[in-house]
Amino acid sequence: MIFELRDAFQDIQQTLADFRLMWMPHVVDGDVYEVPLNNNGLAPKIIEVKHIAKEAAAIKAAEAFEVLHFQANQHPATAYRLPGWLGVDRDFSPEIDIINAKKDTLKRLMLSIPEKERNRTTRQALPNVSVLQCYRHLVQWTAPECLYFSWAGATPSSVHVSRADVEAQLERSRKNRPDQFTPSEWENIINLQKQQLAEVPPEIPLIYRWRKAPHPRMMAYNKGQKSNAGRIVPANLPVFIYLNEPTQKPRVYGLNPFDMSEHLRETPRADAALLSSVIESIGLFAQVKSPKKVLINEQALHDGATTRNNEWQRKPITEE
Repeated sequence: MIFELRDAFQDIQQTLADFRLMWMPHVVDGDVYEVPLNNNGLAPKIIEVKHIAKEAAAIKAAEAFEVLHFQANQHPATAYRLPGWLGVDRDFSPEIDIINAKKDTLKRLMLSIPEKERNRTTRQALPNVSVLQCYRHLVQWTAPECLYFSWAGATPSSVHVSRADVEAQLERSRKNRPDQFTPSEWENIINLQKQQLAEVPPEIPLIYRWRKAPHPRMMAYNKGQKSNAGRIVPANLPVFIYLNEPTQKPRVYGLNPFDMSEHLRETPRADAALLSSVIESIGLFAQVKSPKKVLINEQALHDGATTRNNEWQRKPITEE
């Protein structure tokens, strides 16, 4: 299986490299929005965005399509992203279908490995490879009237977890030291977290509570459109926009910086149980029984929900 995974991965790498030589000469316009890597796995409160346009955007996009390994200071639970669009004067859907099929082949091979063995096998076969970045499909749309980039903000999630599962996670983390820590620093952090877990009485339920990391999304829109089905995608990689005519360029509402304060609930959830932080850095809480409902500070728990902002009032990107 290790050799099958390596062959499938190398096939994807080669196909993407060949595809780059095909599409780059056909780019007539485009924008990408560079966002920083997440180095700690927590949902950031502020995300800066760097706008890159035209030829420089195409070069950046070419690099992004082929980023299949973890980058320096990238947390292993996160993924590299480069939102954007590339206007091309040729239909590349046949080539994109082939690439996506090869990505699906790698995913099927990976999922065929028993779950208990999957992580170990992946590390042996594809060291430092981000399978999420490998699985991502390339996307092409025929040019819509408008392209709109926005943030899916602070969607909250929580799940009960066993003490054994937490202990297993900490042991796995011990082997995945972030670059910003020395081996001794990381060992001390893991040992402290195990001590914090041991201090929770065994009868107390444990909960992972986290806010899903904000992620960019992209929507294609035409006047009179009745449904968004198939017209909204996660903006993980630039989307190819096939321009039948050079004048067919869509209006583009670019990606703005993200500010968590604009996405938090104004009132806390009335149905939340009283939670006590156990290991803050991984979002682990102890559920303390209470005879009555208790309101909690959601912002302190990194628990917010998105609000619908009237971002359509933004002006589209225009030539200077």
